[in-house]
Amino acid sequence: MKHQDDDLLTEINITPFVDIILVILIIFILVAQVIGPQVFGIKLPKAVHGQTTAHKPITVSLDVKGKIAYNGYSINEKDLALSIKQIIKDDPRTQVIVSADEKVFHGRVVHLLDLLKGLGVSQLAVHVQPQS
Repeated sequence: MKHQDDDLLTEINITPFVDIILVILIIFILVAQVIGPQVFGIKLPKAVHGQTTAHKPITVSLDVKGKIAYNGYSINEKDLALSIKQIIKDDPRTQVIVSADEKVFHGRVVHLLDLLKGLGVSQLAVHVQPQS
């Protein structure tokens, strides 16, 4: 008679696979923290006369393809409007910095500035890179 103990175990050990996936996930999280604000790789226009801000403002970015990011995270226009409305309601003096790629069409930047003004943002700034 044959016993069940004599049968070969035919299981797949997924522990090494799970370990590798977790290591990749940890690396992804660490890299995302480092490059988070640069979600689009925006190339800022240069300016000679710029100012720095004393407190941490909100950053709204616009890339060449017209995608919007809010504090480094991709967002659509409707959700951006809801977020900005709530922030301005809590603190009307909140400054919003628009960070648009130098190759974005002027009309798209004006549309974004108009949207922010319409939401009650009174302190708007355009993010530029110092010209050397």
